[in-house]
Amino acid sequence: MFRYKDPFVQNLAEQIAALILGEAIDRESVEQALEELALTNLPQLADYWRKTGCRLGIPDAAFKNSHVYYFPDQPAARVFRTSGTSGADRGAACYSPLGLKLMDLSIIENARRHLIQELDRPVIIRFVPTVSQAPEMIMAYGMELIATTFGDKSRSASVITGNGVDFERLRSILDQAVSDDQPVVMLGGSFAFVNICDALEKLGWLWQLPEGSRTLDGGGFKGRSRVVRAGELRSAITKTFGIPAGRAFNVFGMTELASQLYDANDREIGPLDERPKRNLPFLQARVRDSYTLAYCDRGEGLVEIMDSCIIDRPHRILTGDLGLASEDGVAIIGRVERGQARGCSLSLESIKF
Repeated sequence: MFRYKDPFVQNLAEQIAALILGEAIDRESVEQALEELALTNLPQLADYWRKTGCRLGIPDAAFKNSHVYYFPDQPAARVFRTSGTSGADRGAACYSPLGLKLMDLSIIENARRHLIQELDRPVIIRFVPTVSQAPEMIMAYGMELIATTFGDKSRSASVITGNGVDFERLRSILDQAVSDDQPVVMLGGSFAFVNICDALEKLGWLWQLPEGSRTLDGGGFKGRSRVVRAGELRSAITKTFGIPAGRAFNVFGMTELASQLYDANDREIGPLDERPKRNLPFLQARVRDSYTLAYCDRGEGLVEIMDSCIIDRPHRILTGDLGLASEDGVAIIGRVERGQARGCSLSLESIKF
C-alpha cells in the first residue's frame, strides 16, 4: 500500500498540480499513476473492473462507505458530505491536505478561465451559506473560495442567513454596484436562483447590472417537484438582473469530485435546454452506453467523469446521471432511475466497496 508521505504520492500530486496549471505534462502518465494508486490502495477495484468487464468508474453510491479513502495513515483534513435526510443516506468525500490543496487549485484555475475571465475584483454575491454555516457543504466551500480569491473583499458576501435570503442586503449591494458601475458575479444553487428571481419579481425589484456582470448556478433541479428548463432560468436572470443569457453560466459538480465542469458554449442541446460541458486535460466527462457500457460519442447514456485532481480516492466516477454526448461535450440531462439502465443497475447493486 502507498502511504500518504511516500515519494510516489508526493510526486503524483506535483504532476497533477502542473496539469491543472496547463504545463506540458503527459496526461496519460498521470492517469496511469492514478490507476496504480487506486489498484494498490483499494484492492476491491480490480474485482469491480473484472465483474463489469471494463475500467468503469465507481458508482457515487460507493461514497456512503468511508473505505474509499486511500490513506488510513493520514487523517482527513476535510470531509464533505452529500445532502440527505439522515447520516446513513449521506455520502462522504474525505480530503487529505494534499487532496484539498489540489481541489483548491482546480476550483481557482477553472473559475479563472471560465467565470472570472477579464474581470478585476468584481462584487461576488453568494446564494449559498458561508463555510462556517455549512462546513460540510462542498458548494459553500468552493463558492466561498472563488469569492475570497477573486472578489472585491469589501463588498462581496453571502446573502444567506439562518432565516433565508437577506433581500435588503442583496438590494443594497446591487444598488451600490450599479451606482459605481462595478460588475457583479452571483453564485449559487440553480433552484436558489429560481426562488430568488421569483421573490424579486414579486417585490418589483429589477436591475440592469453593469456590463460584464454574470451568474453561475450549480446543482440543477434534482429532487425538486417543479420542473424548470435551463433556458427558463436564464430568461429569469436576464429579466431580474439585466444579465444576458450568454453570461448566465451553469456548472456541474459533485461532493465526490474535486473539479467542476463548466458550459462549453451557449448551445442548448438537452431536452430542458441543457448545454454541453467542456472537457479539460485534467477533467473528462464521457457517456457510456447503458447496456454495453462502451463509450459513445453521440446519444444518451450514463455519465462517467475522470477527475485527475482526485488523489485521495478513485478518480473515475460513475455519477448516476444521464448524459447526452455531442461533439461539443456532454450535457447532463437528469438522474438515472433504479432499474432504468443495465449498467447503472450493475454498478449499484452487484458491486460492493
